[in-house]
Amino acid sequence: MSTSAISDFHKLSLKEKIKIIKEFSNLTGEDLNLIKSYQKLPDFFDFENNIGPFKIATNFLVNGKDYFVPMEIEEPSVVAAASRGAKLIRTGGGFFGEYLGNEMVGELQLIGIRDFKKTKNKILRKKREILDLANKSDTFLLKIGGGARDLKLKKIKDFLVLYLIVDPKDALGANLINTMLEKISPFLKKITKAEIGARIISNFTERRIVRVEGKVPIKNLALKNFPGEIVVERILMLQKLAENDIFRAVTHNKGVMNGIDAVALATGNDFRAIESAVHSFTQRGGKYQPITKWKIENNYLVGKIEIPLPIATVGGATQTRKARLALKILRIREARELGIITAAVGLANNLSALSVVATEGIQKGHMKLHREFLKKMDFK
Repeated sequence: MSTSAISDFHKLSLKEKIKIIKEFSNLTGEDLNLIKSYQKLPDFFDFENNIGPFKIATNFLVNGKDYFVPMEIEEPSVVAAASRGAKLIRTGGGFFGEYLGNEMVGELQLIGIRDFKKTKNKILRKKREILDLANKSDTFLLKIGGGARDLKLKKIKDFLVLYLIVDPKDALGANLINTMLEKISPFLKKITKAEIGARIISNFTERRIVRVEGKVPIKNLALKNFPGEIVVERILMLQKLAENDIFRAVTHNKGVMNGIDAVALATGNDFRAIESAVHSFTQRGGKYQPITKWKIENNYLVGKIEIPLPIATVGGATQTRKARLALKILRIREARELGIITAAVGLANNLSALSVVATEGIQKGHMKLHREFLKKMDFK
């Protein structure tokens, strides 16, 4: 099994779905037993792409590699939308993505400074010592090419703020950066005579950016009574509305985050940190904006997403059995690859949502799945 483009995967029996995933990701007996344990829980329902611990999105081709993507979310329609969007973009060659940076920032507040210029100079003269001291708190990170890289200083109101810039490699970095800030605090207090205030990681992660693009032949976007050209025209109108109306922009972005959060939850990542990073980043220019962009190039609809994505494959809840299983199904180990895939899922969800919101309306497909799900659970 070398492809995730399985026709009508959601219609297959649970046994057939598991067999496909097992062969694709080389799952062991232990992996299969974990999946079965989730199928025994009272809230498990064999419906659509649900295999137990999470649901599976299909059709993802990212940087030339196939992926089945685990998603943890209560709405089966979100997974169906991700799979449909990925299928459309696959016809244009799939997704292409890159990580533009992998640095996180820790913030340390210095209080009671009288001469800011003199204090800044003192700190800058000791910059190398401060970075070395920070790195002593995690020598393994330094060995594998990560660690504290730089520091910046800025006067904000009555405070001097030190920004510690750290490459956490495949970790999110919260605990290690907070530890680094604690490590350097006594030294900073000694050389500046200032009081140490807050020292904590920042969730504004403009130095950890992922960019993903994908395109679809316009003719392939035809939807029932709507030709591809009309669908694209309506998508671009909806994009323009999002760029000029916060009521639409927030909903636009929420649809993208449906997919991103679901992958984060499946892989044991902090979706709250991701939400904070993305929504703050989109309004850095002073106006809240959609996090995806769509345009026409030749005979294609081309989409791009460029967002901060603090995501990890080591540390914290990423080490749980379920999260490790999700990463195994994805066949990845590095946080950079996970970030690119996660952003691709967001772009796929966005494409699916825009195409139906702008034409037949979101309720037709969404409510159909919702009713089928309730029927499966014997709800009235």
